[in-house]
Amino acid sequence: MKNHILYIIVRVEVESKTDSLIETVAEFEQETKYSFDSTENVKVLETELLATGFNHP
Repeated sequence: MKNHILYIIVRVEVESKTDSLIETVAEFEQETKYSFDSTENVKVLETELLATGFNHP
């Protein structure tokens, strides 16, 4: 068996009541639920949310 790292990029646009982008990203990282399920031939070992933000006018 081989281990591979897959980078899956997802863009999420949010409307936030927080005062700053840092607070928005922190809350999103802490409270958002996401999951990836294993298949018969591929076992998910670990997932991690890598979040960053951009200010759009």
